Amino acid sequence: MYDKNEFIDQNINITIPVIIGYSVLDKYLREKLIGEVISKENKEGEKSNYARILDITIEKSHLEGYDLLLNISLQTLTSLFKNREVKIFFHAALELNKELQHISLREFEIDGKTKNWFTDKLLETVVNNWMYEKLKKKMNYNLMPHIEEKVGAINTKLENKLEAKEGVHLIGALEKVEISKLRAGEKELWISVSVFGTGLLELEKIDL
Repeated sequence: MYDKNEFIDQNINITIPVIIGYSVLDKYLREKLIGEVISKENKEGEKSNYARILDITIEKSHLEGYDLLLNISLQTLTSLFKNREVKIFFHAALELNKELQHISLREFEIDGKTKNWFTDKLLETVVNNWMYEKLKKKMNYNLMPHIEEKVGAINTKLENKLEAKEGVHLIGALEKVEISKLRAGEKELWISVSVFGTGLLELEKIDL
C-alpha cells in the first residue's frame, strides 16, 4: 500500500515556456537609458558631449546571427551639429550561460544613417564604443538571485499546502528552477524555464 511520503518522493521535471513582450523590455530600457548623454573623454580628462538618448524601442532583429533590434532616437549635442534628431539601429546578439543563469550581450552591430557623412562617421566612431560599454552593462542580467528568491517563496507555500483552487492542494518542494533556452520571437522574447522537484496534488473535494 502506498503512503503520502512515497508519492511525494517522486520527481517532477517540466519545462514551461515564458514570454516577455517587447513593450515590457521597452519600459525597462527607457527607465535605464532615456536622458543618458553619450560623451567621450580625451587624454587630459576633458569630456565632450555628443548626443542624448531621447527614446528607445525593441523589436526582433532580422539580421542573421542577431536576436534583438534596438531603435534608438538621439539628439545631437555637438557645437557643429546641435539639436538634430538622429536614429541609431542597434542589432544585439544575446547569450545565455545556463550554468551561471546569466544573460548578456554577446555581439552587436550599429547602423545609423543621418544623410550627413560627417555626422554618420562621428556617430559610428563614438556611438560604437559608448553603446557597447553601456548596453553591455545594461543588458546584463544575473537571473540566479531572482530565481533563488522565488523558489524559496514558493517552497514556503508548498510546505503548508498551496491551494490551486477550492478543494485542490499542491504539496512538495522545488529543488531547481533554471532558464534553459532563450529565443527572440516576432513580438516577444521566449524563455524556456525548466523546473525540477517533487510534488503531490491532493483533492479534498470532488464536485459531482
